[in-house]
Amino acid sequence: MDVLLLCGYFEPKYQEEINKKTKTWVENAANTFQQRLIKGLRKQPINLRVVSAPFIGPWPTAYNDVLFNGFEAGESEEDITYVSFNNIWGYRNISRSEILKKAVKKFINESRALEKAIIVYCPHTPFLEAAVYGKKLDKSIHIHMVVPDLPQYMNLSKKAHPIYDFFKKIDIKKMNKYIEKVDSFTLLTEYMAEKLNVGRRPYIVVEGIVDDDIQIPVKKHYGKAIAYAGKLVEAFGVKRLIDAFELIEDQEATLHICGGGELQSYIEKMAEKDKRIRYYGVVSAEKAREILQNADVLVNPRLNDDEYTRYSFPSKNIEYLLTGNKVVAYMLDGMPEEYKKYIFMPKTQSIKDFSIILNGTIRCKDENINAIDYISNKLGCNNVAKKIVNLFTNSSRRNQDI
Repeated sequence: MDVLLLCGYFEPKYQEEINKKTKTWVENAANTFQQRLIKGLRKQPINLRVVSAPFIGPWPTAYNDVLFNGFEAGESEEDITYVSFNNIWGYRNISRSEILKKAVKKFINESRALEKAIIVYCPHTPFLEAAVYGKKLDKSIHIHMVVPDLPQYMNLSKKAHPIYDFFKKIDIKKMNKYIEKVDSFTLLTEYMAEKLNVGRRPYIVVEGIVDDDIQIPVKKHYGKAIAYAGKLVEAFGVKRLIDAFELIEDQEATLHICGGGELQSYIEKMAEKDKRIRYYGVVSAEKAREILQNADVLVNPRLNDDEYTRYSFPSKNIEYLLTGNKVVAYMLDGMPEEYKKYIFMPKTQSIKDFSIILNGTIRCKDENINAIDYISNKLGCNNVAKKIVNLFTNSSRRNQDI
């Protein structure tokens, strides 16, 4: 079977370049997910081709380049084909769609396999439009979509412009028509199936994906360091985290934050005011992992107070748990009940109770709750990829029986 993956992945060698050119935040979590997905798919008995239109922000608001023509760091080392596109906001999706259609047509024309599939990473209109175009050229193609988030809940920034909201609604309407042509799905929460009108189409639910060979560095020292890595938006509870930390009187406690977003200037001011707060700015995924590993308590301050929490699993919870450190977080509707065993939860949604649990965990000397075995067994990239490929082969067998 020949399989084409349409995605927005970029290799680690390009991370520094993307960091320098990005004006907002880098999609590190999405990139890590795609990296592991590719690793898992390459372990399967398929011929995999990966075509990427990297997830960089649009010009001029979020990225420096008007045109994306590849990376300055040179050719791919992982056999990834990067397509070029016009990066101007409002036009870039059209440009991405057209160039990806050409890549899909090339894949179909060069394939000699009787069975072909196109995997689309995330509900991104250019990817879906190109995949559906491929199905028009070859009706036997199986389209599979990996859904880490629903598009209507992907931008929770307060600064979203009315023009953005207008075009986003049009984009989602267009996207929903393409989703009707998708044959199978990987969903992060069960609730997504209803929202996407999956119906009787096959799907699997996995809340994330991790490396098969998880190796946790030995912790050299223990202290009272709290850390957060991710988008700095109020909807994710980052301001509440600052407020809760300020209630902690212990001068040995420190708060380490990395990422970018609407609250960046606010956090910079708070870091000047309270020297216990350390802000690192937008950093590489490797640097973020180093910050998290060296901390003692990792926190995800997102509240379970909106509809979108049913259709999202916070990938940072998995990354946090893989460090072996204590994790403070709220249970969200989209999280399986098993995670209650592995996180420390505030009693209520008040800032006071949030502060109490943070203060309690940095003082706690008990051994950390280890979720690594549970996560690696359930979400290993080989297992996840195998389940995805099984959806293709099972579908093909059903079609042959009809």
